[in-house]
Amino acid sequence: MSASFAPISVILPFYKGDVPAYFDLALKSLFDQTLRADELVLIQDGPVSEEHLEVVHRWKSLMPEIVLLQRPINGGLSQALNSGIHKAKNEWLARMDADDICVEDRFEKQWQLIQKRPELDILGSWIVEYDESMTKVLGERRLPETHKELLAYAKWRCPFNHMTVMYRKSALEKLGHYKDYGAVGDDYELWGRFLMNGFVGHTIQESLVHARTGSDFFVKRRRGLRYLKNELNEIRDLRNMGLLSQGHFAVHFLIKSIVRLAPVWLVKLVYSTLRRSA
Repeated sequence: MSASFAPISVILPFYKGDVPAYFDLALKSLFDQTLRADELVLIQDGPVSEEHLEVVHRWKSLMPEIVLLQRPINGGLSQALNSGIHKAKNEWLARMDADDICVEDRFEKQWQLIQKRPELDILGSWIVEYDESMTKVLGERRLPETHKELLAYAKWRCPFNHMTVMYRKSALEKLGHYKDYGAVGDDYELWGRFLMNGFVGHTIQESLVHARTGSDFFVKRRRGLRYLKNELNEIRDLRNMGLLSQGHFAVHFLIKSIVRLAPVWLVKLVYSTLRRSA
């Protein structure tokens, strides 16, 4: 049976720190889609191993829709994403990470809703979080459904699961793409610009991506004063655009200070509490 395609460009950065075997499984999940994207933009962010390139070349022989964009120097996630967005040919772009797995009907379900709801500009879903081996479920990150609910939620937490979103390239071009806050999760501020500038969002109320969080997630998180300062720059911008009040900003300041500076056991406690209340 021949594959069915939709005019979607997947934006997928990878770098030397990604595990080639996980990268391979991520690409397999894109190949196994019931409705495939007709363009897959892989952004190589700096030098990578021969194993990474072997994964790319092997899948490119099966998926000629792969476009490899090679950046000679690692510039970080935001710069890699912006270069991929610029390269993409389609209006609708889909995000994907190099170690996660899409369920097989992710694109089909998102594309069907986009056809039914032409007013949408950004569309995400829930995620299931797994351990490193993708055998143990650690939790599910559920987010509100409607634009109004997402806007209210965004005052307290990031309103979209980044690896699940599909968004309009034209909206990104109007908003100015991703800002670079020093590798601390630069998507939150972008979602704020979407929601505060009249672009309509929605979340499908099921998990369409399996995220490889890992049992050592808290140990590997970037920590220290430098990362806290970068993250505070992001929430200041969220406050300045009118999304966060001074009270919201104070709560964010406290939580982010704990996450970046506190002992790992306390970070785990805060994170698990937030997950239970999501």
